[in-house]
Amino acid sequence: MSYRNSNKKLQEKRAKTKLKTKNEGYFTYIAGITITLLLTFTYAVSPTALIRLDYLFQNIHFQLRGPIAPTSNIVIAKIDEKSIDLLGRWPWPRSTFAKLTENLSNLNASVIAFDVIFSSPEKTPLKENLIELEKLIPDKVLENSSAKDYLKQLINQRSPDEVFSKTLSDGSSTVLGYFFHFSPDGLDHLTKEKRHQYFEDIKKSQFRGFLKSHSDLSISDIPFPKTYAIESNLASFSDAASGSGYLTFNVDLDGIIRRLPLMVRYHDSATKKDFYFPPLSLRILETYLEGTLLFRIGDAGMEEVIMDSDESVIIPTNPQGELEINHLGPRGTFSSFSISDLLQPEKQSALKEKVEGNIVLIGATATALEDLRSTPFDPVLPGVEIHATILDNFFNKSFLSQASPLYDLLLIIITGILCTLIYSRIKPFSGLIFWVFSSLLLFFLGHWFFVEKGLWVTNIYPFFANSSIAALIMINHFMREEEQTKFIKQVFGQYLSPRVVKDLLTDPSRLKLGGEQKELSAFFTDLANFTTFSEKLSAEDLVSLLNNYFTEMTDILIKNDGTLDRYDGDAIKAFFGAPMYFEDHAKRACWTCIEMQERLSELRKEYKQQGKPELVMRVGINTGEMVVGNMGSSTRMNYGMNGDSVNLAARLEGANKQYGTCALISESTYQQAKDFIEVRELDTLRVVGRATPIKIYELLGKKGSDNFPIAISDYLEGLENYKAQKWQEAIESFKKALKLDPKDGPSDTYLERCKIFMESPPEENWDGVFNLTKK
Repeated sequence: MSYRNSNKKLQEKRAKTKLKTKNEGYFTYIAGITITLLLTFTYAVSPTALIRLDYLFQNIHFQLRGPIAPTSNIVIAKIDEKSIDLLGRWPWPRSTFAKLTENLSNLNASVIAFDVIFSSPEKTPLKENLIELEKLIPDKVLENSSAKDYLKQLINQRSPDEVFSKTLSDGSSTVLGYFFHFSPDGLDHLTKEKRHQYFEDIKKSQFRGFLKSHSDLSISDIPFPKTYAIESNLASFSDAASGSGYLTFNVDLDGIIRRLPLMVRYHDSATKKDFYFPPLSLRILETYLEGTLLFRIGDAGMEEVIMDSDESVIIPTNPQGELEINHLGPRGTFSSFSISDLLQPEKQSALKEKVEGNIVLIGATATALEDLRSTPFDPVLPGVEIHATILDNFFNKSFLSQASPLYDLLLIIITGILCTLIYSRIKPFSGLIFWVFSSLLLFFLGHWFFVEKGLWVTNIYPFFANSSIAALIMINHFMREEEQTKFIKQVFGQYLSPRVVKDLLTDPSRLKLGGEQKELSAFFTDLANFTTFSEKLSAEDLVSLLNNYFTEMTDILIKNDGTLDRYDGDAIKAFFGAPMYFEDHAKRACWTCIEMQERLSELRKEYKQQGKPELVMRVGINTGEMVVGNMGSSTRMNYGMNGDSVNLAARLEGANKQYGTCALISESTYQQAKDFIEVRELDTLRVVGRATPIKIYELLGKKGSDNFPIAISDYLEGLENYKAQKWQEAIESFKKALKLDPKDGPSDTYLERCKIFMESPPEENWDGVFNLTKK
C-alpha cells in the first residue's frame, strides 16, 4: 500500500482530529469557567464539609506561624491541681475566695477578673442551728444572761457570701463572669420565673452605648447571636463587683474556638424586650483602661467596637459582631502562678512583682474541673487562657478579620481564570509541576495575608479551583495525547524510522503538520530503463520485483530518519529534516544514497541469478528552502514537499543520464555534507526551468572510502583544461581517462563536448555553464 493511497484516509481523519482538537480547546475553557462558577456558587452556599476544610487550613496557618509572646500586663492565677491539693476539693468556700481576692488587692492588682461563676449562695449550717437553738431555749433562761448576747452575736455574724461581697467591692477593681446558653436544648429545668431572676441578676451589665449610622436603624435588625438562658452570679456579687460580662465562646463545627461574640442578644420573656450584653474580656478592658465601650452599627450589622479612653482601641468585627481570635500559642503561653501561692506568706514578694499593676485572671486549669477548650494550638487549652488571649489581642491590636466575601469570590474567579488559561497551554507533566507550585503559592499567599495583614482569606476554594481545573484539563490532555500518539503511529509508523516516531511521541511539538517553509534536503530516485524491462515482465513479476526493491530501499531510507513522500511508478521521492527537524539532513540524505547504491549492487547479483533485470538506480539530491506539510484539497491531502528546491532535486536525478552517473548532488548539499562524503566535481549547469546555474558533484562514497574512479586524476586534469577552454589538451586528458576506464561516463561526456567546442567554440564571454535542455 502506497503512502499516497493510505494517507487519503488518514488525512480525512486528520481533518476530523483538527476539528475535534479545536472543539476540545473550547471545551477546556468552558469547563474551567464552569468549575469556577460552580465554586463561587458553592462558596455562597458554604457547605459544612468545605467549611471544615477551610478551618483545617486556618489551623495549619497558626501552626506554621508558631507561638507569639504575649503582653506583660496579663497574669493568670491558676486553679490547678496543686491548689486543689492544698485548699481542698472544689468548689472552695467563699471565705477562701474572699481571702484570695483580698491578698490580690494587697498585692496591688489593677483588675481581678473571675472565670468562675458564683451562682448559688453558700450554705451556713452553724448559723441555722444557732437560730433554731435560740428558738428552743426559753427566754427566762437567757434573761439577763451574757450567753444571750453572745448567741445573738453569733447569729448576726456576717455570712461568707457577705464577706466575699465586701471583698469584691473593696480594694482592686473586680470583674465577674456569667454564662449564656446559645441553644434552647436542655433548658427544661429552668422555669420562666427562674430565667427572669437570672436576667435581673445581670441586668446591671447590659449595654446601651450603640452608635447608629442613622436614627431609623433598629438594633433588633442587627444579626447579633441570640441567647436563650443565663446562669448568673448572685445579685449581691454582681452589685459588689466593678463590672461583669459573659464567659461563653462560639464553638465551630470542628470543636475549635476561633471567634468571640462581642455582643449578644437576650430576649426577656417577662418584659418582652431585647437586651444586649458584652463579654468578660471587653468589661475587663473597659475597667482596666477606665474607658467607655461604644458599638458602631450600620444597616449591614456591626461595623466596629470602640474603647473610648486615653488609649483608645478600635476592634474590628464581622457583621454579627464577632471577633476573630488571634491565638498566641499552646497552654502555658501566659505568665501564671498557682492561686494557692497567695495563701503562702513566703511567696508574697515574688507574687507582687507579677501581680502589681496588672490584670489577674482567676480560672481553672486543672483537668478535673473540665474548663478545657480546643484551639488551633492546643486541643485542651484552659478557657481562662483564651480570655487572656483576647485581652492580649486588644492591648497589642493584633486583630484578625475575615476577608470580605467579595475578596474571596474575586480570588476564586481570578484563580479559576488563570488556571484555565495556563493549564490549557502546558503539557500534563508541566501541569503537574505547576499544580504543586501554584498550590503552594496560593497557600503562602493566604499565609501572608494572615501573618502580615491579619486577614483570613479562603484557602480551600482556590485550592479546589486549581486542583479540579488542573485535573480536568490534564485528563483531557492525556486523552488528546493518546489520540495524537495513535495518529502519529498511523500516519508515520510506516514511513519514518521507529526512533523518529518515538521522538515525535516524546515531543509532539516537533511535529509540524501545517505547511511551513524550511531548509530541507530533497531526495529523488528513478530506475534506468524501467519502461524497457517492465514491458518484458508480467504484471505479477513486475509488482514483486518493485515491492522487493522498494522494501530494501525504504528500509535504508527509514534507518537514516528520512521521510517517504511517495512512490511514483518506479521512483522514490523523499526528504530529510521533517516532520522532525535535524541539522545534518544533507549528510543523512547522502549516506542514504550511498547505502542504497551499495545494497542495490548486492541485489543486482541476486536478480541476475534469478533471471530478473539488473536494476540501476539514479539519485538526485538538493538542499534548500522548500515547503513541507499537508498539501491538497479540503478532502484529499498529502503530507509532502514542494518548491523550486524540490524541482531541482528532480532535475539532478534526470541529469544523471547526461553524465552517465548514478548519483548527483547540488553545491548546497555538498557544502553541508562535505565533511562526511567523497565526491568529484562534475559540472556547472543550468537546468530546465531555472535561470541560476548551479555546481554539481557526483557522489562517490562516505568520507574515507576508496571508491574513486581509477581515472580520476586524468579526469580532473581534463576538467581544468575544459574550464580554461584548452579543448585539445582536455580531449587528450579525457581520452587517457577513458583508456583506464572505458565506462567512465563523465569523461565520455566531456570528450564529446570538447570535440563540439573545437568545431564551434562558445561565445567570448562564456562562463563555463552548460545548459541542460532535457529534464
